[in-house]
Amino acid sequence: MSRSLASPELEAAARERLLVEDILPTVRAPSRYLGCELNTVHKDPAQVALRVVLGFPDSYELGLGNLGLHILYHVLNQRPDVWAERVYAPAADLEEALRARGQRLFALESKTPLNEFDVVGFTLQWELTYTNLLNMLDLGGITMFAAERGPDEPLVIAGGPCVYNPEPLAPFIDAFVIGEGEEVVLELATAVAAGGGRDAVLDRLARIEGLYVPARYPEPIEVGGWLVAPPDAPRIRKRLVTDLDRADYPTAQIVPFTEQVHDRVSLEVLRGCTHGCRFCQAGMVGRPVRERSLDALGRLQEAALGQTGYEELTLVSLSTCDHSHARSMVRQAVEQATPHHATVSLPSLRLDSFSVDLAAQVGSARRTGLTFAPEAATDRLRAVINKPLSDEMLLDAARACYSRGFEQLKLYFMIGLPTETDEDVLAIADLAARVLQLGQSINRRAKVNLGVATFGPKPWTPFQWAPQISLEETDRRQRLLRGALPRAIKFGRHDAWATHLEGLLCRLDRRGGQLIYYAWAEGARMDGWTDLLNHAAWKRAIERWSAETGLDPETAQGPRRPGAPLPWGHLDPLVDPEWLLADWQRAQRGEGDPDCRQGGCHMCGVLGSEPQACLAMQARAQHAEPAPATP
Repeated sequence: MSRSLASPELEAAARERLLVEDILPTVRAPSRYLGCELNTVHKDPAQVALRVVLGFPDSYELGLGNLGLHILYHVLNQRPDVWAERVYAPAADLEEALRARGQRLFALESKTPLNEFDVVGFTLQWELTYTNLLNMLDLGGITMFAAERGPDEPLVIAGGPCVYNPEPLAPFIDAFVIGEGEEVVLELATAVAAGGGRDAVLDRLARIEGLYVPARYPEPIEVGGWLVAPPDAPRIRKRLVTDLDRADYPTAQIVPFTEQVHDRVSLEVLRGCTHGCRFCQAGMVGRPVRERSLDALGRLQEAALGQTGYEELTLVSLSTCDHSHARSMVRQAVEQATPHHATVSLPSLRLDSFSVDLAAQVGSARRTGLTFAPEAATDRLRAVINKPLSDEMLLDAARACYSRGFEQLKLYFMIGLPTETDEDVLAIADLAARVLQLGQSINRRAKVNLGVATFGPKPWTPFQWAPQISLEETDRRQRLLRGALPRAIKFGRHDAWATHLEGLLCRLDRRGGQLIYYAWAEGARMDGWTDLLNHAAWKRAIERWSAETGLDPETAQGPRRPGAPLPWGHLDPLVDPEWLLADWQRAQRGEGDPDCRQGGCHMCGVLGSEPQACLAMQARAQHAEPAPATP
């Protein structure tokens, strides 16, 4: 983890000159790689003890909006002895140019190659970025497999939602951050900066709560056809930030030179969700719900708008309308945004008229309409997924939407949910048609857009034991739904192959690393982009992997036996596995499980682990600002 000291200034100057003068002018959108956007941090390398590069293994346009990376960038750079920089997955033209000239992938701010850093950290938002991660390691000059890295190579760290099953990436990652990162990342930085060699650093990291270090953990054993942790191995408890008002938050977020996918400043209003949707990993592992106070939100918003100049502020959370003072929060946000000539947006809405009332307070929603996610279109299937809605609730919300002047409504559904039948699929078309008919009775320009994803079971949800429908069945159900929809409804659906790969990767054990490596070696890159997803590369990789491991997609995507150890079972996200299993059994009986903020505690496990945070959540719910009566 030591860096070369041979004329570092001359080497850096020559490298930057080559990049800026010879390479970047030849690629599309070179501003992605300049590293001098507004609010970037630049330090003297000679004056810091630790250099970190934070990687997002997808395009710059997607990655720059990632709030987690903004938070870690801010928190680390608050320390004078640490310099944190950024790197994103390079586009194909930059990768080709770098390889042709024998150059390595670099951090944006300093243009330093990745292999010269002390720590390279990745945030993993979805499984289809795994081949990008491997490509960034290779292009950055870092040995691919963790066990083969030399004493002077960087430590490779990963965090984010995907690491709730870290095993497929364990061959490549030195340490995983389980849970929320803004506190543990400082402990990690201190442990690495203490030095003493790679082995000593790994030993220290393994003693930090929330860090999973595969090289310092018992080797997995095979049970029931899967590699799992030995029964006596310690569980890795996730890290939880219990007080958001005291948590450090970035107001000087980086502002790019070019328009992004999410071109706005983000203000996180709460974390967690207890609605209990059985397919939703974020809702299960993010418990309990924690909020920022109105005072804290006001201070952060004023600073963020002033320091970025953005014209839109989005109030971020899994369910923003669940804030205990949602009405006052939105009113305050709009009032503060107006002098800055900025608008406010709500990315997540409940399916009720109260949410429509809140959306009507913000001007940005009228540009794009409103979005609701019923997920299923029959009462029976909604009971299975624990989403206690009714057709009448959706129609009432749609009526409120169109009556308030919104012309477009986007509805999100899933196909392939456990116990789904063709009747459930066709009900999506029927319900969407009724929403459109209602809207056009109010406004002849009313539109309905339909977004349909294919369900994939995720670790640490009640549906982690469920099967995923096959690629062929996904295609059949998509065609069935398309054929039943009125032509006036725009039908958007997730790529079937992409969903197939996500479901394959997310529940594999450590042998999944071989599949990811083979896919990368066959040329797979940017798998989350439909036009770049290399089907042939993945097919070849799957064939080779299946021949060597005896595993196959049908087995990996099939049902898991309740009670059997799971490859991710050595983690502790605070939710009790026995409670998840009981909820899976309730789902199969079609029984609901109400939000614990409105009813009693379900004993999901969080109360026993974090009683103060859990009780504070309950207290806020009991004293929540009342919603106005529905007219």
